[in-house]
Amino acid sequence: MKKIKLTAVLLITAVLIFSVSSCKPDRSGYMTNNCTKDGVAELLKENPELKENGFTKKTTYNVTPDDFNGISLFKSSETGYTVALYPGYSYTYVDISGTPGLISAVLCDADGNGITDDILFTYADDATDTYGIGCYSGILGYSTSVFRGDGELRLYLSRQQAGENMPDVYSVLAVTVTEFRGNPADLGCVAVGNVGVVTCGGGVPVFSPDSGAKVTVSELKYTDISRIIISTADKNVKYTDEEDITRITDFLKSVNTGEDTADPASGVTYIIALVYRDGSVSYAYYNDAGAFKLHGGAWRRITSSQAFPFPS
Repeated sequence: MKKIKLTAVLLITAVLIFSVSSCKPDRSGYMTNNCTKDGVAELLKENPELKENGFTKKTTYNVTPDDFNGISLFKSSETGYTVALYPGYSYTYVDISGTPGLISAVLCDADGNGITDDILFTYADDATDTYGIGCYSGILGYSTSVFRGDGELRLYLSRQQAGENMPDVYSVLAVTVTEFRGNPADLGCVAVGNVGVVTCGGGVPVFSPDSGAKVTVSELKYTDISRIIISTADKNVKYTDEEDITRITDFLKSVNTGEDTADPASGVTYIIALVYRDGSVSYAYYNDAGAFKLHGGAWRRITSSQAFPFPS
């Protein structure tokens, strides 16, 4: 009897594990930072006072991007606060409040002194409907505002290849932000367009706007499209020719049918952003295992056999 009970428990456990793993959000096509529990226990053990600002074992996550030279960033999923921990120093707060808080971060040499230990970051506060770019200045631990705006725009930093002896330059992208597993510390971003650039070197970082227009998400329309951006995990491909736009919209019309289906457990998901002439954007998602959905909708099984030249 004990063996039967044990077998039943193991089977139930296996089903639960499979259910949880198969329900994980598909990160394909999203720009993501790391989000782990690495170093969380040590941080909280040495700094119990962090609990006052929402840092607990359950809510604290290590969101340090790759190539951060030993510097760590920890974020509270409860409050959106972020702390920076430099090797050999105590933590200090990055000047962000509200949620989702920190969206992206890169290292830069803000002062042009040859030491890349400043943190350029983007953030958003849904409560006050603001967004911006900040620069956290090295070990001293103070922040300066590079750019601050109002509205629902989300920003993401992407490093440009700078020439020799030239200041660091970062593209600022307009993005939509998705929470994975309902966790405000575990974010993914989809590029919608360029907003401007940040130049670092020789003083306070400078933001130069390219197009600061607010991005509005609209219903899917097949007319008045200025460009279509198809995002994968490692690239964005922009289509502006009328022939390409027509081919893509014809494809979307053909697959925007069919019965609802479960979230794809395999395949690659492509995120299709249709940018309209009025500046608004609509989104569709195509999974090459045979599923399609509109932003905010359910996955549908694809019945069309029409092929589409997604980015290779």
